[in-house]
Amino acid sequence: MAQKAKAKKTRKTKSGKISPNQKRHQISDSSDEEEIPMLIPIEGTAVPKKGINSKDETSLDVTKKSVLSCNGKSSKKPTEKNKTLKKSSKKPELLDHGYSTVFNPVTQGLAIFKWLIDPILPKKFFDKYWEKDVLHIERENRRYFKDIFSTEELDIILREYPLFFTRNIDVVEYKNGKKELVEEEGRAAPVKVWDFYSSGCSVRVLNPHTYSQNVHSVISSLQEYFGTMVGTNVYLTPPESQGFAPHFDDIEAFIVQLEGSKYWKLYKPKGSDVLARDSSKNFSAEELDDPFMEVKLNAGDLLYFPRGTIHEGHTKEQHSLHITISVYQHTAYADLLEHALPAALKKAASENLEFRKGLPLNYLKHVGVVNQSDDSDKRKSIIDKVKSLVGALVDYIDVDSAADNLGRKFMHDAMPPLYSGDEAQHSCLYDGDVMKNGKVFHRVEITPEIEIRLLRYYALRVVKDSTTTSKLYFCTHNDKVYHGEEEQWLEISNSLLPAIEVLQKSYPNFVVADSLPIEDETAKLSLVFSLWEHGLLVTNQPLPGLSEDDETSSTDSDPSTSE
Repeated sequence: MAQKAKAKKTRKTKSGKISPNQKRHQISDSSDEEEIPMLIPIEGTAVPKKGINSKDETSLDVTKKSVLSCNGKSSKKPTEKNKTLKKSSKKPELLDHGYSTVFNPVTQGLAIFKWLIDPILPKKFFDKYWEKDVLHIERENRRYFKDIFSTEELDIILREYPLFFTRNIDVVEYKNGKKELVEEEGRAAPVKVWDFYSSGCSVRVLNPHTYSQNVHSVISSLQEYFGTMVGTNVYLTPPESQGFAPHFDDIEAFIVQLEGSKYWKLYKPKGSDVLARDSSKNFSAEELDDPFMEVKLNAGDLLYFPRGTIHEGHTKEQHSLHITISVYQHTAYADLLEHALPAALKKAASENLEFRKGLPLNYLKHVGVVNQSDDSDKRKSIIDKVKSLVGALVDYIDVDSAADNLGRKFMHDAMPPLYSGDEAQHSCLYDGDVMKNGKVFHRVEITPEIEIRLLRYYALRVVKDSTTTSKLYFCTHNDKVYHGEEEQWLEISNSLLPAIEVLQKSYPNFVVADSLPIEDETAKLSLVFSLWEHGLLVTNQPLPGLSEDDETSSTDSDPSTSE
């Protein structure tokens, strides 16, 4: 059942403040001419207490260095020579970031994307390649993507977490022109998985971000950059093998080669398959033309191709481990119109008499499949009238409402955001009430002068429910398994919407809570509390403690300061 969490009752302090209860384009690198943006851990990001070996996914430790971040700037621009861009692939460095580091989620997403496609700049990528053409980036540095994921990490995950066949892992093999899915059930124990792998089967991990903090970090950042759901699958293929038949997908695909190598064949899409809205069946060799591109991906390389591009990959002398980062599934104008047109028709029928007038008598004798060859005046008049009404429908289209409903779907699809170290300390995750030995410590209060901002711009979406209320859908409580939880939402009064607008338009900057355009002080701070306790807001500094809690903690040590 969907969560309906209205703003909770709050308790007032003595001061009256509120407190919470297609062509081939190959890029190669061969020199050390530039310093690229670096992939680094953020100190203080919430990660499993024992890293990947943790058996308690809810136990968090903000002192670990584990989550990926980008930093640094190019000192020189790549030069173009004979259609080849030269760049270095220097080893990512570990930089020590303390809690004083200012984390900007907007620049973080951009930096991660720039690092993926370096030396191509984002503007050039979107102008020349996005939804248009294939891009192959070749690197000499085989360890360029080593921090994202590895076979060693997969082995640990299989031992430490309960992954199940078909739900989390597929074992497949492509032989004699047919893809065969191994029908195995139960837990994917490493002994079983590696036995299948040793016999020539490929392994697909369907939700690696659930178990790998680094993968989650990458897609969380890219999700904020693209403004749509970002997904991942990991593919492990043994030498001299192929796991999948030729097919196309309904996503923009970034193939990131992590280990070994894989040989790819790409085939041009036809007709409506260009920018396909749905994935295809498996194709046989007889159904395909010659590939327009054949390329070998080595570790450190990247291959991008638009949705609808038919592809297949196989290994030769080496194993292959790659991760596919997928974006823009069902994010086309057609998807927006699927929300806009039914609502527009409903509104037009309500407001325009022409839409409510009856069809002509005996209309079924003039339209329909068996009447397509009919050239009667009555048939022509019906068709002309329908076209006229469709034209009039334009005046009733509410693009904003349709976008909000598409955004609502995004909130349900999205991965939950990750916190930086400062964000974790200044959020409901680590700030606020703490329990130890049956006593509650560190009770805090929301004050008018506190500085706040949204955790992420794409952590929430407002959908108007009626003339008096709206639903605020959010993804901070989403499961790391796709649709592992029902939709999460808060119901708020429309009188509070100007405050949400200020928070979104000021993002990622902080604003003073008291500056939110709500006249009622209690309603204003109650909204701030409700957003804060649902993980949607972070503060610029830790929240102030209540005076009565300070007296309590004077005799009992605060557990947040103990080891």
